[in-house]
Amino acid sequence: MQLNNPDLNQNISIDYSWGNWALFYLATFLFMANLFAAVAIYPAYSLDIGSSAFQAGLQSTIFALASVLFRFFLGPRLDRQGPKPLMLVGIFTFATSPLLLIMSPTYTMLISMRLYQALGLAVVLPGISTLAAGMAPTGRIGAYLGTTRIFFNLGLLAGPSAALTLIEGVSYNSWFIVSATSSAIALAAMAAVKTPPVPSVAEIATGSLNQIKKVFKVKQIYPVIGGIAVYSFTYSAVISFAAVHIESSSHRGDGPLFFVILGVAGIASCLGAGVLSDRFGRRQVGWPMLAVLGTGAALFYFLPSWPALVIICAIILGIGIQGTSLVLTAWLIDLSKPSHRATTISVQENTIDIFFALGALSFGMAAEGPGLGTAFLAAGIMTVVLIIPLNKASLALARQSP
Repeated sequence: MQLNNPDLNQNISIDYSWGNWALFYLATFLFMANLFAAVAIYPAYSLDIGSSAFQAGLQSTIFALASVLFRFFLGPRLDRQGPKPLMLVGIFTFATSPLLLIMSPTYTMLISMRLYQALGLAVVLPGISTLAAGMAPTGRIGAYLGTTRIFFNLGLLAGPSAALTLIEGVSYNSWFIVSATSSAIALAAMAAVKTPPVPSVAEIATGSLNQIKKVFKVKQIYPVIGGIAVYSFTYSAVISFAAVHIESSSHRGDGPLFFVILGVAGIASCLGAGVLSDRFGRRQVGWPMLAVLGTGAALFYFLPSWPALVIICAIILGIGIQGTSLVLTAWLIDLSKPSHRATTISVQENTIDIFFALGALSFGMAAEGPGLGTAFLAAGIMTVVLIIPLNKASLALARQSP
């Protein structure tokens, strides 16, 4: 859905060269590769330096919760002074944090370092989407966000595998040096990116709380945020428990194949969903993508009787996960003023983090109760059913918009 209200769709038209986009994409890829590598290796690193299994999980939880708290205060600041300055600070945290563990490989330092990295996560992720939307030509935000998301997926494919290969072949410290170096390259690339001018100070509310209140005065975002919550819950279940369910259902070792296909299908979906939503509207593409995600999750229920379904599930889920995330993000950007974009995306990122945690917790409990297959079926059905009221609400609010 495209709104005709100029206050909601104002976009400063500047001709950004492909060289500028290349620098932006390089910084995005290197940052995301290091972020996903950090998610993958630090639980094992925590165990390696002598922590308990509980402590290994605790460092990830602290990282996620701290990023939510930082984002609450820093998201509005991205709007007030422009995303780039704080993004440079955020990338700098990833360029320097691995070096702290080389100097002091202790659990106390790991917790301190993860808090330090949480600052980077809090500002860089919303900053990437805000900058991509600001630099995109008018009417093509979906396509350019889709291209940007491809580099998210490439980072997911490259980061953890590169880190694990280097760690297994050499040492953790060798990866820390590579991580710091590649993050420093990302920092230099982002510093060279030409970015949109900052909106007039008169358009921006003073204070983080006032800025967030401004965002929630746009009631049209409510069903979209609801869709993001549903997406995040189901996405969490797939990422956290797909490998466990696949192994227990087929015993064929298809987990790695599932994630490779999931990533490739997601890359294809990024471009397709973005272009389609630019042409036909966010609502017309966003809710069907969420239905695709729900269908893929529900099909997991049938894996024990049809193990080959794992490939079909991977394709469907790859399309649904990336397509839903991309289109709903573009929809939120359409609904927000340029002066409130980063705050709006920060609200989205916090919603994702909260419901991602709830999804993992719920499915962890289900694994000890009715079983993962039943939980995937219930989550898939719930996802599809909830689209009905969300779609009705988005239609009703669209009719009320000026």
